[in-house]
Amino acid sequence: MHEASVVPVETDLADEQLALLGCGVTTGLGAALNTAGVVPGSSVAVIGCGGVGQSVVQGARIAGAAVIIAVDPVPERRAAAARAGATHTVDPGEGDPVEQVRSLTRGDGADYSFEVVGRPELMVQAFDMARVQGTVTLVGMPPVGETFALPAVRAVFSGKRLAGSVVGGAQILRDFPRFIRLAEAGRLDLGSMVSERVALDRINDGIAKVRRAEGVRTVVV
Repeated sequence: MHEASVVPVETDLADEQLALLGCGVTTGLGAALNTAGVVPGSSVAVIGCGGVGQSVVQGARIAGAAVIIAVDPVPERRAAAARAGATHTVDPGEGDPVEQVRSLTRGDGADYSFEVVGRPELMVQAFDMARVQGTVTLVGMPPVGETFALPAVRAVFSGKRLAGSVVGGAQILRDFPRFIRLAEAGRLDLGSMVSERVALDRINDGIAKVRRAEGVRTVVV
C-alpha cells in the first residue's frame, strides 16, 4: 500500500475493532461530530441502523444529544441501536416514521436528522423529520443517477440546512487517533458492533448477510 493510505496507530484495541474505523464507523461518527456538529441537549433522528447508522447513533450520544431516535424496519438493528445509545426506536412498519419522530419531539421534529441508507424517498423523509431550521445530513450512498425532489417553497422557508457527508467529513490523520482514544476511554463501543466473525473462506456468506440486512457488522478474521 502507498504510505498515503496508511495511518500508524498505537493501541491495544483488537484488529477486528480497528478494521471498523476504515470506513463505516468513521463515516457515521464523523457525520454526527464533523458534518452535522450535533450539540449537547439536542434531538437526533437516524434513518437506517446498519453499521454506519449505529455509528451515527454513537456519535450523537458522544456529542451529548438528549433524544436519539433510531429508525429501522429490522428489530435486531433497532435493539442494537438502543444498546448503542438510542433513547427511542421507530419501526416504519408501524406507521408514518415522520409522524412517529415528530410525536417523540413534541411535534417539532428533530434538531438533526440523518439518512444512512441511500434511498431518495428516505432522504425526503429525513428532510421532513427535521424541525424548522434543523440540519439534515445525507450519509447513505444512493445509486448513480438517482434524484430526489423537495417542495421548493417549503425547502426555502423552512430554513433547514441540507448537507452531504462523505466519509463523515473526516481528516483521517486527525480523526483515526481521536476515535481510537474515544474507544479506549469506553465512550465509543466498537466491540458491540461486531455481530459475527467469519473466516476468509466464508466471505460470500458475510456479503450475503449484508444484502439481507442481517446483523450490524460481519468481519473477516
